[in-house]
Amino acid sequence: MSMIGRLRQVSELELANYQASPSAMAGALTGARELGDPQTYAQLRENLQQSPLVQQMMELSEQGKPPTRDQQIELQQQMRQLLQQARGMQKAALAKAAPATPPAAESGWQEVNLQKSWHCLHFLLTGRAEGPDGTPLGDAILGGAEIGGEETDTGYGPPRALSANRVKSVAEALNAFPIDQKMQHFDSQAADKAGIYVPQHGAEELKEYFVNLRNFYDDAARRGNAVLLWIE
Repeated sequence: MSMIGRLRQVSELELANYQASPSAMAGALTGARELGDPQTYAQLRENLQQSPLVQQMMELSEQGKPPTRDQQIELQQQMRQLLQQARGMQKAALAKAAPATPPAAESGWQEVNLQKSWHCLHFLLTGRAEGPDGTPLGDAILGGAEIGGEETDTGYGPPRALSANRVKSVAEALNAFPIDQKMQHFDSQAADKAGIYVPQHGAEELKEYFVNLRNFYDDAARRGNAVLLWIE
């Protein structure tokens, strides 16, 4: 079974709800994997944010108050309903002639899929196989606090979350990272000896994944969003 690295932007309100109700997060992650299309996911998220319930929860958050249990349950129900609607939208779209997939920069950076490059990228950023190491670069792929334990295990542990403030630190570190210089000295044999999962990546391929990661964090920092990270 492949180990795929994924990251997704979430608002601070969404993160607070997931921390209070990990099962809601598990359902959302599963739904996004089924949907796949970033435009469909973006529409789903926009519809959810326009919900009066979410507006009420945002007001509570601004007052420093947590959502009530009833609000959490109702939010989960709304998420399930919107997910069903989004699936219907996707099926209708697939029934037509599918246009070429837009580049990530056009469809937004709500989520980034690092495929099997995640561990090799972490090694490139930190020089180590283990992580995190307490630095923003170490947090970029393997950082964050776990949410939910076994209840939300995606196959290789539960998802982890970086706060919006930490996301800004990671974005700054990635922007300062000398990727061209580092790629000139990248040694896949050293990565293999270090126990890196799939160490053989071409320089251009690995750089492309790095640029996607950097753009993702740039966008998340600009929006003031937190980030979920997980391996599946």
